Amino acid sequence: MTKDNWQPTKAEFWHKLPAPARPWDSEGKWFETYVEEKKAEGKLDVLILGSTVEFRSMCHKHGMNVHIVDFSEEFYHLLTDTQKERMQYTGPETFYKEDWRTMDLGKQFDLIFGDWVPGVLHTDDYDAFYKRVVAHLKDDGYFIGRECLRPNHELVDAVARVKEHNEKWAGRYTFYETSMQYIYGSRVDAATNIGSIAGAKDALETIKQYLPPEEYDHFNTALSVERDGSLSIMVKNDFEKTLAPYFDIIAEHHVEEPSSEWYPIYVLKKKT
Repeated sequence: MTKDNWQPTKAEFWHKLPAPARPWDSEGKWFETYVEEKKAEGKLDVLILGSTVEFRSMCHKHGMNVHIVDFSEEFYHLLTDTQKERMQYTGPETFYKEDWRTMDLGKQFDLIFGDWVPGVLHTDDYDAFYKRVVAHLKDDGYFIGRECLRPNHELVDAVARVKEHNEKWAGRYTFYETSMQYIYGSRVDAATNIGSIAGAKDALETIKQYLPPEEYDHFNTALSVERDGSLSIMVKNDFEKTLAPYFDIIAEHHVEEPSSEWYPIYVLKKKT
């Protein structure tokens, strides 16, 4: 199995990152819709893949039974401590220190939430990951995930994207908020879906002259805390093919923010 890409410096910096590195409030409302649906049915067990505080706070708001599975208890506490302003609601949490690709929690859930899951894994790990999600999801449960996916196989022109941002969005959003995905995706191999942090750093340098210094510095710092190595951003249709043996797509949601085209929210039920 491939190595995870998290490290303490990334966890420590995470609270400084805006959307789309984390869910927009409008995206969180879609997750909340399904919490409310399950709550009305008396089905309260939620598993959150990772320590996403927005999901945790929202689930506590509705009195759900919150379970979290992350590969590092240290990161769970780091994210909790550095993002207290995003935890408007708190409550009891059951924490499991396990790898998503091999987890065996001995329990099934009404809802399983993930942000950039399985997008933070290598494509080689998808099958192992999906099998573990299926094993932990009730037959009428939902696996709901926000992904980062390229809409097609065309390569991203980073310079064209920053110019578009400056014309349409500057002053309302930062370049990071509208276009983070373009930097990570502009050096992805069109055939393999594989890119690298080094490629993203190179792409950022090509547009440095078009960005306010403070925006460049923030983006550069965000990249600098990543573990060097490969990353995968699949094309949407290809990604959906990886889901097909395991899940039916019940719904797909998008929001109004300018980054949303690359960030579908999938509502999935396991095939039975």
